[in-house]
Amino acid sequence: MRNSRKYGYKSSCGSNYRRSSYGSYGGYGKRKSSGLKIILIILLCVFVLAGAAAAAAYAGLFGDSFRLGAPAQESSQNITEEKSTSEKSESQSAAPKKEPEGKWEENVFIYDKNGFEPFSASDSTAKDYAGCVNKISKELGSDVNVYCMLAPSHSFTGLPDKYKNIGSDEKKSIEKTYSMLDKNVKSIDVCAALEKHRNEYIYFATDTNWTALGAYYAYRQFCDAADMDAVDIKTLPSGKIEGFRGSLHAATITDEKPGGSEVLDQNPDTVVYYKTEGYCRLLESGESEDREVPMIAEFASGSNAYSAFIWGNNPYMKIETSAGSGRKLCIIKDSFGCAFAPFTAAGFDQVFIADPAYYEGNIIDFIKENKYTDVLILNSSSTANTAGRVDELKTII
Repeated sequence: MRNSRKYGYKSSCGSNYRRSSYGSYGGYGKRKSSGLKIILIILLCVFVLAGAAAAAAYAGLFGDSFRLGAPAQESSQNITEEKSTSEKSESQSAAPKKEPEGKWEENVFIYDKNGFEPFSASDSTAKDYAGCVNKISKELGSDVNVYCMLAPSHSFTGLPDKYKNIGSDEKKSIEKTYSMLDKNVKSIDVCAALEKHRNEYIYFATDTNWTALGAYYAYRQFCDAADMDAVDIKTLPSGKIEGFRGSLHAATITDEKPGGSEVLDQNPDTVVYYKTEGYCRLLESGESEDREVPMIAEFASGSNAYSAFIWGNNPYMKIETSAGSGRKLCIIKDSFGCAFAPFTAAGFDQVFIADPAYYEGNIIDFIKENKYTDVLILNSSSTANTAGRVDELKTII
């Protein structure tokens, strides 16, 4: 009989099973009882091993998403989509930017923190105005280039279509006036150029006039018609005057509202001016002799800040330049010509700027005697549609 200890058997499940079944120690009955236990142990081991294998296979299939505490890929995607949908929903539910509503304050229409003067057209007055321009052209003859420019009001570019009905159709009125001009008169359409830049600061909010930038865009159209190069505004020295509250703000001042429109009062303009070179002589209203002055009155302030441009409306300003073009320009203008005129000094040897409301004498005789080569009649379309401006033009021609 063998001694089991001699062979050094170990108490492991597998080795014990083999050694007990096939060893020489013990009888048959004893081997039968041990075999049942071994079968149960084997089944248990198989079950455990099968479970472990299944778990490993599942982990290999789904990767890190199977780890405890890691969100499943699908869940993560759903969270992202829900967040995106939520943000989109919030964006869609957010109220769109409300369009400003217009209102009247006295005779000024207020819209989007800007004041507007309603445009009023008169067919008979427009015909008389065109007649004055035609007379100037006829009297001067074909040797002098005559141009007519009608500047639209801020209402043309600044008001949305729903408020265009507060006045007459300005573009149509301008086109009609131009259609009545003689063929020798070169009409200059600035509506398209200004409309193209409507989102820029081309008109004042508190005054009826255009800014220097608006005047510059019109000046470029004039240069095209006059066949000359326009000065680059970026090359010109500039300055500015803050706190300008103009004629539209003044028109809203009443005894009940001594501060005028609150909207216009709280949104004053900035007058930006550009300097061109030239020797200037100015005849101011009420004076008998002209005097030398700078082209820009930089000291202008407050409600008179627009007067910085060629010192405002006066009988005349005469500018001598060193342009060397051989051409001389006479401008017959209203207040819109003030911001416009300085740019022209860059291309003409002499610029004479006359305001019919203050000028005395016959302007046609003056143009002939001084041999001006070019004449520009520049007024706002609003001014051109008033009997007063027509009468003033008739007085000087």
